[in-house]
Amino acid sequence: MQRFAWGLFFSTLLVFYVNSYGAVSIDEDAMMGIPLGGGVEEADLDLCPQGARVIDIFMDAWREGDYRLMYELLDDESKKDYPFEEARFNFQFLEFKQYRISSIRKTGGNFEFILSYGDWRDGDKVMKKMIISGRTFKIIMPTRSSPFKESAEGYF
Repeated sequence: MQRFAWGLFFSTLLVFYVNSYGAVSIDEDAMMGIPLGGGVEEADLDLCPQGARVIDIFMDAWREGDYRLMYELLDDESKKDYPFEEARFNFQFLEFKQYRISSIRKTGGNFEFILSYGDWRDGDKVMKKMIISGRTFKIIMPTRSSPFKESAEGYF
């Protein structure tokens, strides 16, 4: 029993360790049994429809390898001292996966979008956080190399 508990604990930790990126589709998490995100609950998309659209455009551009459009969707402060050539270099190494918006919340003047990929049942559930500026409705880069926060920690 103790071995099972440790296995479950480490599996849960692995689920929250995030190292891949991708596109957004709007869906519900069947494993949770409740609607979790934009598109499923109109109120969630109504919270920040501009942000949901920006994320959708960003992910479509990513899938197509349109790094210029991805860069243009970053907010001006994020692009400051971050030339396109450096962004293109970083973007090309991000692994594309089909993400969906799980939830949206307003924090201060910005919006946090939790994006997810995979399924809890398969043990490959991955979650990322993307922040949209409430002023410009563009993506705020949390680091110089990725538009995603590496974890949804602190969201729940």
